Amino acid sequence: MTELHSEAENIEKLSQCIMDTFQAKSIKEGEVLRYQDLYPVLQEKYPKYKDVQKEAEHHLTKEGYVNPAPEGLMLTPVGQKALNSR
Repeated sequence: MTELHSEAENIEKLSQCIMDTFQAKSIKEGEVLRYQDLYPVLQEKYPKYKDVQKEAEHHLTKEGYVNPAPEGLMLTPVGQKALNSR
């Protein structure tokens, strides 16, 4: 059971890191955070991001914060509201 908790925790931490990157790069609703801009941040702050990246993106999509885009992740109105309430 510890392993499941750990994976869920990693997904949540990576999701927060992705949202922090939207905020740090001043990405606004409807704009795309390109993977080429996201990956260096993730490598620096969360070196094991590749282990849970897809799950974290799915989590953010399910929450309505982002939509997948071919070149990255697009911030939704819900995601913008979440960033504004921080």
